[in-house]
Order: sequence, then structure tokens, then C-alpha cells
Amino acid sequence: MTNKTSKQQSKKATRTNILILVFALALIIISMSYLAAHFTGESGIKSEEALTFCQPENVSPDQQKCFFTGHWHTQFDVKICDETKLLPYETGDLFKLHTHVETDKVHWHGLLPVDPETKEITDYSDLQLRNVFAQLKVPVTENEAYGYKNGDKCPTGRAGEVKVSVNGEEQKDFMNYRFKNHDKVSIRFNYEYR
Repeated sequence: MTNKTSKQQSKKATRTNILILVFALALIIISMSYLAAHFTGESGIKSEEALTFCQPENVSPDQQKCFFTGHWHTQFDVKICDETKLLPYETGDLFKLHTHVETDKVHWHGLLPVDPETKEITDYSDLQLRNVFAQLKVPVTENEAYGYKNGDKCPTGRAGEVKVSVNGEEQKDFMNYRFKNHDKVSIRFNYEYR
């Protein structure tokens, strides 16, 4: 191996280590702010504010890697044949989508790639509902929810269909919906509104 190649590999490893360190520090700061707000009741602490960062800082955009990160929550309400279903507790990757002990609240903190020049997110796939269902093992697809397929009858005798709304608006292509902080997602299969 040449000395030049060795130096290039060393620089690349250093940049990678810096990115990992910055991400870890960002998550620690966000988590500490969240814990402080949670345990002290300080509503003024903005633990869920998102941020975009680029590394290394003192180079042109074409040499940077940029990311979006934050700590978001999305509330889920699931009713299948008049029965409330709860999301699984303490499930998922703590650095992506996961749940804790709160009923039906999904947490997200991770990294989304950002264009260094426009500062726009380039890949939202981590925030799509299909990923929530897959990563948290929630049995919902376009045609089936918790073992009931579109057209199946509930115990009441009525045939049902999977329907998902976000913040009160029905989503026809719900698997591709990209959730946002504080969204309220409602999943229904032949649920009787009373």
C-alpha cells in the first residue's frame, strides 16, 4: 500500500469518525433536553426541534455530508372490528422508529440524508407509514389489518375494509404517507363510530 493511499484512508476514517461523533452528540443533546422536559415539566424546553447539520463544516458543499435529525412523536389509534388494538411496547430501533411504554405513541429520532446545497431532505423513506408498520411489527398492509382482509366480515357480520386517516383526513395511499411530528394516525377496519 502506498503512503498516499494510506493517508487517504486515514482521512476518510477520520471524517467518518467525526460524523459518528457529531450524530451521537446531537442525539445526546436532544435526549437530554427531552428528559429534562419530561421530568421537570418544563414546557419551554424544545426537545423535539429538528436540526440539519453538515460535516465537515469548513469545506465546500460538494465535499460535505448533511443530515436532518430530530425527536418526533406520532400518535396511533387503531380500532379493528370495534376492538382497540395497542401498538407493541418497547419495540423498534432506538435510533430510528420505536415505542416506549406510552400507549400508542411512536418515537422517531434518526438521520435523514440532506442535499448539501439545497438543505432539502433527499430520502423520506424512514418516515413512511410502511416502515412504521414493518419496523414495529404492526400487522397492517393496504389490504389487511390484524388478520382481517378487505371484504372479511367482523364478528358483527359486517364486511370491512382497511382505512387510514391522518389528522382527520383519509389517506388513500397511506403506506407511502410520510408522517410528521405530532401527526395523529387512525387505522380502522369496519369500526362502528358511536
